[in-house]
Amino acid sequence: MDILNELSLPIQLHAFGEGSPLDYRVQQEAHIAFKVANIKEALANKEVIMPLYTPFSGYQCAMVLINSQPIELIETSLSEREIWGNGIFKDSLLYADE
Repeated sequence: MDILNELSLPIQLHAFGEGSPLDYRVQQEAHIAFKVANIKEALANKEVIMPLYTPFSGYQCAMVLINSQPIELIETSLSEREIWGNGIFKDSLLYADE
């Protein structure tokens, strides 16, 4: 769910099922997201609270703590329209069954 704000920043709060193994901060705190050119470099020496994953082809993300705030980092070659416009995310999974 996106949270509206006067700065038009992409602030999100995600919903999780009972028993989710993700860090409580990911589950309970709103966060902002930034696109990065190289996500592996961006994650170096950071406290990762949501491991790097690929929910669908062409899109990778992870979440880190910066100044005690959860920040989502995204590396993608997809346009916003490709991600949200035709709903390719609707069948994505946070963590596929191992």
